[in-house]
Amino acid sequence: MKVVLLTVCFAVAVLAQEKYDSANDNFDISEVLGNERLLLSYSKCLLNKGPCTPEVKQVKEKLPEALATGCAKCTEKQKQMGKQLARELKKTHPEIWDKLVAHYDPQGKYREAFKDYLKP
Repeated sequence: MKVVLLTVCFAVAVLAQEKYDSANDNFDISEVLGNERLLLSYSKCLLNKGPCTPEVKQVKEKLPEALATGCAKCTEKQKQMGKQLARELKKTHPEIWDKLVAHYDPQGKYREAFKDYLKP
């Protein structure tokens, strides 16, 4: 019985580690979307053209893996925020969106998967 319990605890611990840190899941994405200065600053960080806040630096470090895996390690809240940000950015700032796409997906490997991800 102890072996089974230990195995289950270990499996739960491994699965829990498979997700990205949820510490920033309460980040207010609408604040960024409603603040032109913040949006430009964060996009410069993501494009290696400006300094990064610790939160955006974390996103920047995980973004290539998240794109490659379809956000497999993202929490539900992170997926929701990513979709909201991408949709709004495409709509209101297509020039920034195009730069981000060119930077993070220069060969277009993820475009179809990302279109599916953004479907409502």
